[in-house]
Amino acid sequence: MKRRRFTQILGALATTVVFPISYAVAANYPGGKPVTIVVSTGAGSGTDQTSRQLAQGLSKDFGVPFVIENRTGASGVIGAVHVAKAAPDGHTLLATYAQHYTNQLVRDTPYDALSDFEPLARFANSALVISVAANSPYKTLADVVEAARTNPGAISYGSSGQGTTSHMAAALFSSRADISLNHIPYKTPTQVAVDAAGGQIDLSFNGTTSVLPLIRDGRLRALAVTTSKRTQSLPDVPTVAELGYPGYEVDSALWMFAPRGTSPEIVKQLSDSLLRQMQTKEYKEVCARLGLDIDPQDAATVKANGPAEITKWRKLMEMTGTSKN
Repeated sequence: MKRRRFTQILGALATTVVFPISYAVAANYPGGKPVTIVVSTGAGSGTDQTSRQLAQGLSKDFGVPFVIENRTGASGVIGAVHVAKAAPDGHTLLATYAQHYTNQLVRDTPYDALSDFEPLARFANSALVISVAANSPYKTLADVVEAARTNPGAISYGSSGQGTTSHMAAALFSSRADISLNHIPYKTPTQVAVDAAGGQIDLSFNGTTSVLPLIRDGRLRALAVTTSKRTQSLPDVPTVAELGYPGYEVDSALWMFAPRGTSPEIVKQLSDSLLRQMQTKEYKEVCARLGLDIDPQDAATVKANGPAEITKWRKLMEMTGTSKN
């Protein structure tokens, strides 16, 4: 009896030691330690403002501070590298945007966008807006197409730079409309919007966060949005697809990731909390102010869609003639 009882106890201890270690760590997460959300864009950006609102809700859910740390540079590469090298314990997260997937297609990055990260959620989505100055002679997208066909290359547009989402959106539209536009790359999306409003360039292909204030102030006129359905912030503005280009679609989503190897239990806890925060009144108000659509995806969905993101952007880059630096 004593031997049998000893064996039972030993077996129970072995089970306790071998199997529940990762679960025990996850169950104790975050263990009273603060969590850092590395934002790959600057303070005040759409990614930054939405992340700060989410961080407040996460802090309440987990009972520890979720602290925002802006690590900018190289179109998001600097922040991504930092998180990719961090311990996979759920205490260092990455909030980023579409160029998380495109960066490795245009430059050599020391990480892989898919295999070196654990997706947590997609937490917002941005349409790109095709807009012109309020006093522009182009009242509709059809006006732009007609002018471009009459004078190939005479119509100028600004983007955030070579190989960016705005550049690819414009290149795709040029291809679908069979027109030639004059691309003028900028360093910041804000300057694109300002110069379009001032008439220095004819068109702006830009995210809603950059152009919405100027549209609301009456300085820019929105002609179309690039998403498959109308954006919540500009419900009266048609999609490019609606205007005669079926299948046209380009958007720029915001995601949150953890380093590769973060336990599935921690990933699920964070993903579930993020999805809860996205349903709050406060988060919806932030997104409405920024012109962002809330179209949540949980960790599993983002992970499943990751390869398609790479494929989508690779095709668009081939269309723009963008190659790896």
